[in-house]
Amino acid sequence: MLKTKDMRVRDPYIVVHNNEYYMYRWGENDIFLHKTTDFENWSDGEIVYTLSEDSWGSKDLWAPEIHEYKGKYYMFLSLYGKHGLRGTEISVSDTPEGPFVPLTNKPATPIERSCIDGTLYVENGIPYIVYSMNWTQNYDEKLDRYVGEIWALQLTDDLTDKVGKPFMLFRSNEAPTSTEMPVTINGKESAGFVSDGPFLQTLSDGTLYLTWSPHPKDNYIVSAAVSESGTIKGPWKHIDTPLYNNNGGHAMFFTNLEGKRIMAIHYPEIWHHEKAFFVEVVEENSILKIKE
Repeated sequence: MLKTKDMRVRDPYIVVHNNEYYMYRWGENDIFLHKTTDFENWSDGEIVYTLSEDSWGSKDLWAPEIHEYKGKYYMFLSLYGKHGLRGTEISVSDTPEGPFVPLTNKPATPIERSCIDGTLYVENGIPYIVYSMNWTQNYDEKLDRYVGEIWALQLTDDLTDKVGKPFMLFRSNEAPTSTEMPVTINGKESAGFVSDGPFLQTLSDGTLYLTWSPHPKDNYIVSAAVSESGTIKGPWKHIDTPLYNNNGGHAMFFTNLEGKRIMAIHYPEIWHHEKAFFVEVVEENSILKIKE
């Protein structure tokens, strides 16, 4: 058994299944599944996905998410491609225990752009992949800054292909909670606005609520926005204060076996020191807040 404090987990994702909690953790070439009933003691882990030598991807397995859709389970996984850009791959399994097999040998996100952190959102039966435009490769000449963006793209019903053109939800620098983070790219000092980990959910009053993680200097947070139209097309209104503001982020949400809404993030945002962190959240005035 493994203890939470002893496991390095970045971008944790939880699935509730068979009265247990399944957590997915990425390694160098594999995705591991760990199980728990108490969020403190975890199974040693079993491999549910291995990067194939024949894959379009080459390295950097990031942010695995497992979504139940039409009776099967789909893994959305960020990879660095052999073509030199990042993208999100979709794999499928009959159960959340895997093994997960890629639907196609290509990213679900636009192959000509560097994209990370793809997630599934289904609206009126129509599936979308929502993702971050990788900020380190999205230079804005007018701002002289790198700017992350949250985008969406409709998928076919079987998730194997794209429908129409992608559309942008918002840019990271538009949010009041997002400030510049210093960065050095190609030997040049600059700054950028991060846009990690989008995740969408519908609150009890029908509000479409999106969380994501900016990276202000010396901090990492969970920010939120709500769709003023109630649909993925927005427009999106940013919440003025972070949901979480203590150097942890890349949030996802699940309902535990007691019916409580739980936010899972990694904390702290220190490379190789990240741990899975869980906190209860509650609805208040059409947004989420940490339960006091």
